[in-house]
Amino acid sequence: MRSQIKRNAKQIMALAVAAIMAAGVVGDGGYAIRRTAIHATATDSDKTESAIEEQEQDIADLEKKQKELDQKIKDAENGITTEEDKQKAINEQITTVEATLKKLAGSITELENDIGETQLAIEASETAISTTKNEIESGVSDLKKRLRVMYIAGNESYSQILCGASDFYDMLMKLELIRRVTEHDNDLIDGLMDLKTQYETEEKNLSANKKKLEADLKDLESRRKKQTAQMKKLKGLYGESTLAIETLARDKAAYENNKDQLKKEQEEFEKNLDELIKERQRKAAEEAEKRRQEEERKKKEEEQRRKQEEERKRKEEEQKNEQEEENSDQGTSDDSSDDNSGYDDGSDNGGSSDNGSSDNGGGSDENTDSGSDDSSSSDNGYGYEEGYDPNLPYGYVPKTQFTWPVPGHYNITCGVGPRWGSYHNGIDIATGSIRGADIIASASGTVILVNNTCTHDYGKDYSCGCGWGYGNYCIIDHGNGYYTLYGHSEHICVYEGQVVKKGDKLGTVGSTGFSTGPHLHFEVRDSNNNTLDPENFV
Repeated sequence: MRSQIKRNAKQIMALAVAAIMAAGVVGDGGYAIRRTAIHATATDSDKTESAIEEQEQDIADLEKKQKELDQKIKDAENGITTEEDKQKAINEQITTVEATLKKLAGSITELENDIGETQLAIEASETAISTTKNEIESGVSDLKKRLRVMYIAGNESYSQILCGASDFYDMLMKLELIRRVTEHDNDLIDGLMDLKTQYETEEKNLSANKKKLEADLKDLESRRKKQTAQMKKLKGLYGESTLAIETLARDKAAYENNKDQLKKEQEEFEKNLDELIKERQRKAAEEAEKRRQEEERKKKEEEQRRKQEEERKRKEEEQKNEQEEENSDQGTSDDSSDDNSGYDDGSDNGGSSDNGSSDNGGGSDENTDSGSDDSSSSDNGYGYEEGYDPNLPYGYVPKTQFTWPVPGHYNITCGVGPRWGSYHNGIDIATGSIRGADIIASASGTVILVNNTCTHDYGKDYSCGCGWGYGNYCIIDHGNGYYTLYGHSEHICVYEGQVVKKGDKLGTVGSTGFSTGPHLHFEVRDSNNNTLDPENFV
């Protein structure tokens, strides 16, 4: 009988497959069937890689242009070309480096997204492999049991089984049984073979994804180093450029020609802003006092309700005790009447009157709650909310809860302090390509003042008077004793009373108000309307 099993081709294949599967599952693991998810992940990854490759080409072109401009600057330093040519090359190089930094920031963001997708694919594959390993082990175990049963049973040949049929009907039944058993064995073996193939395929995918992740992480580190070098180069170029000197000279001349008007505008602005801040503080104090009074009222009402409830319960308890005493006395009286041999004087004596018919204790349980509207609120802590910071792709590291207000543009042309007999209240941020750049909320808060009336969006050596010289601007109250101001915008896109989060767009950089060229004037003030140095915050 056992020699016949070996001659059965399907059984020999089953034994071979079982051996292969047993050897396979001892290794690194199996593969779970997730073809659709894996295909989707691969498609997304392909799109991301395509975007990264496109940006890499743009960066390569910009770096090539930088080398050409570096040579022009070097030629000027060696006396081959004029100083005028040098400054022209430096200014062009500044624009090129700024564009390179912007592309690098975009490529870093894309690469980080790609790394995230690859990590998810690795996690999915590892989970899938673990699941399929269990499936293979379970299938091999079932196959072993099946072969063991066949071995013990002796497994007569099909002809012997059919010849042993008692009649034609019995033969048909045995043929059907043989067909079903054979199909089951075939499906079991085919399923195990499919799982083995999928397991091997996914192992290759997992290995490829791990290698890709390792390469991407190295690439990310390389790009961040390149980004740091570019920012350092840009800072050096600003130092070599006469643009900053020329800008300061132009600003000084414009100020000298308009100082009386500028002083008047500044004084009027400070007066109005001071009144606005004090009014907001007064209203905030009033709201806080209202909340305190409301809380105090609710507390007193709750205390009164509690006392009434305690008094009601006390009276109910007294009434209950009195009733029990009356019932006890009545019981004693009834016993005494029984001892009088049935003498009835006609009196009830049974205490049938209910002395507890009235509530006596303020039984009307009125709801004394003044309402469910809890108007109390704590400081929202504006500015501390964590969220996406548009400066992060540029390698910017925040100093405090505030972030830089113009992502990608980090050159300060003028800081806080005395300037030409006056005082500059904020920092001016300007680069060659800053016009139209996004202005973002440095921290979360509420917009308290907006001006969008200035149409004089161009460099000028006088004040057009719009927005007290700030042109189109907005101010944010961050709710923690700090205010920020953003001036000279092309257009402010938020409105008074709007709650914004850190990183939300407020407008775009322009040259409205008293501005000799496109830049952002950025201020930080405290609750007393004192100007602070923004460089200590961003």
